Amino acid sequence: MEAPPFYSSKGSENATAFVNGRVYTINDAQPWAEAFIVGPDGRFEAVGSNEEIRALAQSRRLVQYQLQGKFVMPGIHDAHTHLLAAGCQRTGEAHIGWESSDKTLASNIKSASCACAYSNVMGNWTIGNFYQASNFADGIPDRKYLDELYPDNPVIVREISCHRILVNTAGLREMGLDENVKDPPGGAYFRRPDGTLTGEIIEVAMSSVWRHLPRTPLSYAKTVIEFAVSECHRYGITSVQESSANTVYLHAVRELEAENRLPLDICTHIVAAPETQGDSEESQAALLNVAEAFESKHVHTGFVKFFLDGAPLPPHSTQCSLDEHGHPDAKRV
Repeated sequence: MEAPPFYSSKGSENATAFVNGRVYTINDAQPWAEAFIVGPDGRFEAVGSNEEIRALAQSRRLVQYQLQGKFVMPGIHDAHTHLLAAGCQRTGEAHIGWESSDKTLASNIKSASCACAYSNVMGNWTIGNFYQASNFADGIPDRKYLDELYPDNPVIVREISCHRILVNTAGLREMGLDENVKDPPGGAYFRRPDGTLTGEIIEVAMSSVWRHLPRTPLSYAKTVIEFAVSECHRYGITSVQESSANTVYLHAVRELEAENRLPLDICTHIVAAPETQGDSEESQAALLNVAEAFESKHVHTGFVKFFLDGAPLPPHSTQCSLDEHGHPDAKRV
């Protein structure tokens, strides 16, 4: 008895011809084309006119797809993105826009938190996004604007640049933060005139907050990264520089890759200093040492991030501007 035939979707006969398109190639020698062939491995095998590609497709008996005059171009590379963080913000945090003021911040979080696709991702913590300092009385955010509606439950609200957060009194209490806390290099806990904390925390000091929160469940991390990838595809983005990779992130994309669920090229910039993006300093250092083990077809781990940027937003501008001579302000480096 003969053995049954062996079929594979990876053979050359599984290539697909795309015809009748407006194809921008970014190739100076052939900037525009009408059709192309993509192999089963996702690589372009031929680019040309409808006549050329149809003839080639017919000779190889390939399936042809009608683009119907649609515009086609190479995928966009996003040079700075946060797939996991942005995915969490969109699916598991209270989205309140940028217009909340001292009078509406807490109530907006209360109403928006019921509309999250996922809840209890961070245990008993409620996280909202975003606030803008200029909308507050005197331009100064303060935890008192959260405390009336959230006297017992810890709350964090991200500022629009994500370089600052506002934490309510219950949150500060749960983390053991009071007026005796010291500002770390590159960060600060802002204070009222009487020395008590306003609840606003900036830059490196935020690491102490994020490390205190429960670790993001890996299954949820995979879900929100997939969501973020789909959002990238909506806008034609096919490769990214991930600007804040941590341990959970790399484990999530490794599993997605193994499950053939990662249709995006990702260069993972593992945070080295001075922030730790939710990992302990020891865990972050260990991750840098084993990063190569997470390398795969779509995941490229040979990148490290050092936080040198800031945010030029009042009342606590943290960026280092250049003076009239083009030199950086040494006091802000």
